[in-house]
Amino acid sequence: MFNGKFCASTTNYIDHHKGACGCGHGDTQFSWNHDHLVVAASQNLFDTTQGKKTWCGQSCGKCVKLTPTGGFVQNRGTAPKSLASHTFMITNLCPPWAPNQDWCAQTGGPGHVSHPNKYGYEVHFDVENGAKQVSHLGWDNPEVTWEFVPCKGSNTPSYGLWHQCECSH
Repeated sequence: MFNGKFCASTTNYIDHHKGACGCGHGDTQFSWNHDHLVVAASQNLFDTTQGKKTWCGQSCGKCVKLTPTGGFVQNRGTAPKSLASHTFMITNLCPPWAPNQDWCAQTGGPGHVSHPNKYGYEVHFDVENGAKQVSHLGWDNPEVTWEFVPCKGSNTPSYGLWHQCECSH
């Protein structure tokens, strides 16, 4: 916890596939799912049902405000250049298997995690950096606080864009 909010670890990735929320044509990403502020959430946040879906999880299309704390995992990132908050839409899953098992294999829901990730975090966000949009924020895998918020923000996909995705129907 930091300032009364849950903390999460972050990493970044570049994907060219539509992701686990179906945001693309065929298996190719929509351009906004490549160059806007979108994330792949750890399994325990992506879908909290008993079956732990890997497609169209409960959090698809929801937005989270991520705010750097100034911290980071030693040898896995650096301090962010700014502590400004940014809003990201969940459009993908960070699966709990290789090569993500150190970051995304938490068990139990946020606030009720029985096994955090290797670095002690209950939740993880893998942020899409296909157009260097996260690098331009000065982020290199910072520790963040997170909370669900409306999908409004600079470079955050709109609900209209979300309704293009397979899982929005």
